[in-house]
Amino acid sequence: MLNPTDPQEDRVRLVFGLPADAPLPTVSKDTLPKYHEYLLGKLSFPFQALYIESTPPVKQLVRYVTVVGLSDSVRRRMYGLFCKVEIDGALIEVPLAELGMREEDSNCQLVDDYCHWLWNSR
Repeated sequence: MLNPTDPQEDRVRLVFGLPADAPLPTVSKDTLPKYHEYLLGKLSFPFQALYIESTPPVKQLVRYVTVVGLSDSVRRRMYGLFCKVEIDGALIEVPLAELGMREEDSNCQLVDDYCHWLWNSR
């Protein structure tokens, strides 16, 4: 459940221009573009992130990727916003919420706040 006194949720409220006592908006086709626009203006690209790459049948590889930008399109609510990452010279799109960030990265709090909103306001 969302907490109206949580500093992380206060930062998310700022994304939507809401007062501190307002409930957070739910993830929707209307709110995802607003968060997309906010992150475009705040994230510093490129940056490194951890990504778990899954390949059939059951192989998973955890490695650092270079995030070069946000995808232009907003996908289904279930996955949220996508970003463009470089893996072995190829550019692919993955859900932003599937990336792991280093705490010292200046983008970490922005991505963490976004993920908190994505997973907790449905």
